[in-house]
Amino acid sequence: MSDPEALNDIRFLRDVVARTHPAEVNHFWPVSVGWGVVVTFGYLLCGIFAVNGRTKLIPWVWPALIMLVAFPLQMYLIRRVRLGMAEAGVRPRFRKDLMVCWLTIGCMGLLWTAGMVISGQIADHWGVLAFVWGTLYVVGYVMNGILVSREWFWAAGVMLASIVAAFLAGPRYYWLPGVWIGGTFLLGGLLGRRNARAFRA
Repeated sequence: MSDPEALNDIRFLRDVVARTHPAEVNHFWPVSVGWGVVVTFGYLLCGIFAVNGRTKLIPWVWPALIMLVAFPLQMYLIRRVRLGMAEAGVRPRFRKDLMVCWLTIGCMGLLWTAGMVISGQIADHWGVLAFVWGTLYVVGYVMNGILVSREWFWAAGVMLASIVAAFLAGPRYYWLPGVWIGGTFLLGGLLGRRNARAFRA
């Protein structure tokens, strides 16, 4: 659109609609898909190392993937999404409440992980950690459903179902919630893609 005043008017009206209606569209769905791919790959890599007896490499998988792959990919995708939103006349909003929510979830999960590693309980009670992270993600997905868009309620439901299924199935299936973290990110991202395309149509 060539008229900057008309573009500003459109942005203002869309801001008003966004603030007065429930969340409908997650324009940042590529970020969710990116995290889903990275997390799923991380769990597969840990499983391969465990099967081959190379357990000493497992603690380095997540720091390497998160710092060297996930965060740079997230920054790149956020920049691409913001440029696309600006071209479409949608003003990106910085969600401080959402950032605080996920920082809290991440810090709590890392504290649990560090506590179990330092105390030496991780080898015998690793299943507890899968339940802890799974439960924290259920809370995060519900917050995403309230603050971002409704498809995250589906992700929360799938994550909760995997926790319940693992609990009922017994210790041999305690890995299930951890594996489904990546799957639920992919689910939320792909459903967000569908909703974003329907919104533009």
